[in-house]
Amino acid sequence: MPTPVHLSNLGPPGREHLRLLPPPSLADDARHRKLTLPPARVQRAARAVAEALFHADDKPADPARLDWLAADLLDFMARATGRAQLILRASLWALTWLAPLFVFTPLPLGWLPVGKRVLALERMELSPLGPAALAVKAMLCMIWFEHPDTQRETRTETSCLREP
Repeated sequence: MPTPVHLSNLGPPGREHLRLLPPPSLADDARHRKLTLPPARVQRAARAVAEALFHADDKPADPARLDWLAADLLDFMARATGRAQLILRASLWALTWLAPLFVFTPLPLGWLPVGKRVLALERMELSPLGPAALAVKAMLCMIWFEHPDTQRETRTETSCLREP
């Protein structure tokens, strides 16, 4: 006998067959507290990296979207377990503290102007330490392109969400 499907668990219109994640609960709050790094520090570091990563020469990224991105990465990190969380934390630490050294500045990445952050990330990627940036950059890019505004801007095809 199939389990009953509650309307609150259905996906968006036209994609009802996709189940949504359950709403945040007290268990989710406990996961956020389980992060070794303080959540505010993780969000600031992720936002600093994202601001440099998605900065265009003619216009900076939308601050509200950057805040959303940092919060979503924090949520992902809180749900990640073991090695995945460790790799993301180590990668974020490397980008925060090692990338600025590539522009000869011993300050955290978030304290640098955006132009210097972009240069620091580019130089780090070209160095033997380049793979250290991969985990955070990959996650930020995946989350960035999930945002509805980004999908509209890039005219992303959502046909992968078709019925099985």
